Amino acid sequence: MPNDMKDTIELVNATASRLGEFLSGLDEQQWSANSACEGWTVADAAAHVTASASTWATNIARAMAGDSGPPEGQSFMTPGERGSSGLAQNAITYREESGSKLLDNFTSGYADLKEQMAKLREENWEKPCFHRRGPLPIGDYVALRVQELTVHGWDIRWGLDPDAEIWPEPLALMVGRVPRWLSNAFRPGLDLPTPVRYRFDVDGPVAVKEDLVVTGDAFQAEANASGDADAVFLCDTGNYILLLYGRLDVDQATVEGRLRVQGSLEQAVNFTAWFKGF
Repeated sequence: MPNDMKDTIELVNATASRLGEFLSGLDEQQWSANSACEGWTVADAAAHVTASASTWATNIARAMAGDSGPPEGQSFMTPGERGSSGLAQNAITYREESGSKLLDNFTSGYADLKEQMAKLREENWEKPCFHRRGPLPIGDYVALRVQELTVHGWDIRWGLDPDAEIWPEPLALMVGRVPRWLSNAFRPGLDLPTPVRYRFDVDGPVAVKEDLVVTGDAFQAEANASGDADAVFLCDTGNYILLLYGRLDVDQATVEGRLRVQGSLEQAVNFTAWFKGF
């Protein structure tokens, strides 16, 4: 098993275990608290990552057998379709159906996923696997589970602690997935008279020095760019991820100290209009 494959699988298992341990300590009132996902309680967000554990295990098994097409009753997303379409109500429905067994379902679901991932071999890692946006190599599909557990794990914990931070262990993997995330999250708008340049000065624990240049209907990334930028975001890696994934309100995050902004605050606030989390 190559190191990146082993490390990614171990990161899924460790992050799921850490979230499960956190969930096991919640009381009824805490399960009912609002999460960072608008319209979702802590229990709803937990239901979302619980239900998808079984989905991931099934799709990986199908991909290993050579089937990357949509499962029965599912289809690929249409161009421009929001990834969140239908997910909110599905999570609420799953939570209602699970009732008091939600935590047990989380534990058993990730045990099944762990067992399925243990069957993966090097020759499987690049096999195409079903995803609603289109087939992905199994390796990318497994990495997406880290993304889901990390971001929604923060959503859950923020509902109970507004000072919660992203867990540090997944950050390197998350930074590596940013280009794919941005391509999915970008929402074209009106033509701009001149491009807007956003600069990210992320000091660690995983450093990022990159500009995103938005032209209205497109954007491009430029590593280690120099010269002036319209808005510069200075933050740590966890808050960089939260900003890109639509979890931070720029104005509020600057007040809370999660972000520092240099240049135009107005353009900084506009960033989340171009790149929307879902």
